[in-house]
Amino acid sequence: MHAEILAIGDEITSGRLLDTNSQWLSQRLEELGVRVLFHTTVGDELEPCAAAFRQAIGRADLVVVTGGLGPTADDLTRESLAIAASRPLELVPEALEHIERLFARRNRPMPEQNRLQAFFPKGSRVIPNPHGTAPGIDLDVPRLDTTACRVLALPGVPAEMREMWDGYVATALANTLGPRR
Repeated sequence: MHAEILAIGDEITSGRLLDTNSQWLSQRLEELGVRVLFHTTVGDELEPCAAAFRQAIGRADLVVVTGGLGPTADDLTRESLAIAASRPLELVPEALEHIERLFARRNRPMPEQNRLQAFFPKGSRVIPNPHGTAPGIDLDVPRLDTTACRVLALPGVPAEMREMWDGYVATALANTLGPRR
């Protein structure tokens, strides 16, 4: 299995932030026996993000994404993935309930814009985010060659990304890959 890591965010393409997430994810994938062939970084613009997704889906068996899952206008991961996969976005009630519970626990009203984080490309599985409002996305995208590319989108906040990796992604991938030889 070959993978690509896609880092999304103007803070990375501008050089304001060092992309340590891609390094960390490459190390975790190697531990699972997955070879990372590409690291791609793209800014916060819809069409370039969708194009980066299309390219990654076309050349890798697994795409792991960080960034762009927040509630602001420049958080375009879910929308650009939906475009690249030709899937509509749909509200996932369980994801919305989780976000609402987080705000309630913090005794804060939930801004309406946070509802966006509960929309997923049709057919996605939700990757739980125990401590943040940005659930991850787990989506199989069919390709013309009859194989599918698995896309795993995680938040760019390192602590949340790592917790979601340990709590869901590593096990899900290990189950898919089977025992290491």
